Amino acid sequence: MAYCLVFVNTNNGHPLLVRSTNILERNEHTPEIILNLLERPSDNQIPLALIGILTSSYTFSTKFGITLRSCRTDDCTIHFHQYNDHLLMCLLEPTEYDVPNECTQYKLVLLRTLFNMIIGYEYIDKISQTNPQKLENDLNLVKYFVDTILNDERTFSFGDLTQCADTLCGFDRSIMYSCLKQISDNLQCEHVSITLSNRIIASSTGWSRLTQAEQYILTLLIALNDYSNDILPTVRDMPVYLDSIDRSHNYRLLSIRVLGQVYVSILCSATPKMSEFESTVDRYCHSQTEHIQNLNSLLYPRSFHDNIIFDHNIQALVYVNRQTHFCVSTLEPTKTSTPLSRTIKKHRYGLLKQFYMEIVRIDKEQILPLSNINNETKMNEMYMLNDDDGQIEHKCYFLREQDYFELYILFDINIPTIALRGIAKKTLTMLRKNL
Repeated sequence: MAYCLVFVNTNNGHPLLVRSTNILERNEHTPEIILNLLERPSDNQIPLALIGILTSSYTFSTKFGITLRSCRTDDCTIHFHQYNDHLLMCLLEPTEYDVPNECTQYKLVLLRTLFNMIIGYEYIDKISQTNPQKLENDLNLVKYFVDTILNDERTFSFGDLTQCADTLCGFDRSIMYSCLKQISDNLQCEHVSITLSNRIIASSTGWSRLTQAEQYILTLLIALNDYSNDILPTVRDMPVYLDSIDRSHNYRLLSIRVLGQVYVSILCSATPKMSEFESTVDRYCHSQTEHIQNLNSLLYPRSFHDNIIFDHNIQALVYVNRQTHFCVSTLEPTKTSTPLSRTIKKHRYGLLKQFYMEIVRIDKEQILPLSNINNETKMNEMYMLNDDDGQIEHKCYFLREQDYFELYILFDINIPTIALRGIAKKTLTMLRKNL
């Protein structure tokens, strides 16, 4: 998905941070539209004239008591998010993608949470008035994480869309919860999690009470904790701020890579020391090394245990449990000896994501807008064809049960249409037993 973020100081119109994805390409035939001003997107260069237009449009409306949330041209939609009295975030997206407003607004929430967590709201609020150049330098330190949020094909996550925590499915969590509880009790820490890449295996009650945005950013920091090279560090001690607890207090995010992509992480204050944390994790996880190794090999990157077998016509799916606020997805439901290429994964991810957003858009519309009766009708099933240049490529099916359990499936085109509903219901029943 193509996005461009502009973080600007409204006092002087100076851009503090500009990041864009490489999908925003210039069209020489129509240089008037906003998207065509985004020259050299890979270098994140945007003309100051465009930034001035964005800033002045927002401040002008504010003077008349109007809060401008978004505006649209023929080719671009601009979303505004006021960070504080003198800082403004502008998120640009191509109109052709027709992203539901709530999805884009949540992406802005994630970006705000990222800045607050790593740099700190009070620090940003203060230094933006006293030393904007220092703030610009600080914001550039987190640009890698900003790019990952803007371009979620790096992680193939659905957590930002569903506003639920990404997790894994189909295995016994009791052993990992036992390890987690022992670590939590020994260190007297209430915020503990065990993750596989950016998916949660087990988390404490305290960790689960954090906002969904904070949980998403934390798992992102853990999974991408060394972006300067390909070598994953064994341990890391990172300062973070948590608005849901105390935005003025500096916490520590301690992470240890047990093996593979499996991490144990805690949120704490001055104690414990890293050496104590390491020894505690080793004490309670060492005896479960074989089990953890099996989890790493069986669940990564499929996200489902081998004992969950899907119909061979399913090419990708995402299951959402609104009751527990967890979601699980896979782009390779059928396990093979040869992993899928990244190109195929990106294609499937894009199709499934597009289908999810279409369902969200339809779901928000009133089914009977002209009815005088209070309309509480919900769409619980939907079947769609996905085509490319007139050629049907995939069949998609959406199924919802009891308002909480949602399943979005991308099927192979060769599956008989009459079989979609039966397979979807069977798959949802199986997943509800496991998550």
